Amino acid sequence: MTFDDELKHAFEALTARLQTELERQIDAAKAVLAAAAPPPPPPPPPKEEEAAPSARGAEADERLVEGIRSIDNARSLSEILDALASAAARDASRVAVLLTSGGEWRAWRTSGFDQEPDVATLAAVAADASHDSRGRVRLPLAISGETVGALYAEDGRVTALEILVRHAARCLESMTAFKTARALAREDQHPGDETGSDEEVSARRYARLLVSEIKLYHEAEVVAGRRERDLMSRLGGEITRARVLYDQRVPSHVRRRADYFNDELVRTLAEGDASLVETRKYEVGSTK
Repeated sequence: MTFDDELKHAFEALTARLQTELERQIDAAKAVLAAAAPPPPPPPPPKEEEAAPSARGAEADERLVEGIRSIDNARSLSEILDALASAAARDASRVAVLLTSGGEWRAWRTSGFDQEPDVATLAAVAADASHDSRGRVRLPLAISGETVGALYAEDGRVTALEILVRHAARCLESMTAFKTARALAREDQHPGDETGSDEEVSARRYARLLVSEIKLYHEAEVVAGRRERDLMSRLGGEITRARVLYDQRVPSHVRRRADYFNDELVRTLAEGDASLVETRKYEVGSTK
């Protein structure tokens, strides 16, 4: 079996598991929420302006299912995060989707706050506590065992929020796997890579691979960095590490002729705006 076949098989298996997990979570959510709902009051029926508990429970079920569907229908990593934020906002008074990179936390999207919240305060809510006395919760968002963000919420149903976060994480992981497979399949579809010496072709391809990985695993940060024009402050650590790998592999005489790594940063991360990724050129081991 070739590498492409193995990758395709792995992606199909991941997709199947994701669908099975989605169905399981919907059924489990309905069961949990139904069990938590108090029995309907005896006659006479509730006042017209007050919804019966059973009706409220049904509405809560529908909100959760709709939230899961909206996440499932997202077509990009950014859309998944937006769908998670919207779904959580229907169930909690205040919501913030947070992203972490290089030990720093940033707000991707917030809802319900009178003014822009302090991200450090939100991120400081205990990660191992299901909730606190103020009704706050911070649920980690992990991909392949690595925490990439969190959902902060106030006064929401913790069980429903946990289901939304887990499903969003699985969708992020599945989409990342799909994009990786697509990037590998397209690696040889760039005619410009075939011009020049073998070393130059190899350097261009390696630069594309390194930068594509940054975009695949940090798409939300890339989008926010373009919008806020602070791409380097958000992804400077990842870009520096990729640059070191590039410099270690590509011969110095090839790097002196052209900076293929920076060209790829401009093309892939900055969409042609070189001012977004201005970096200091250096040699590995340089202290200057």
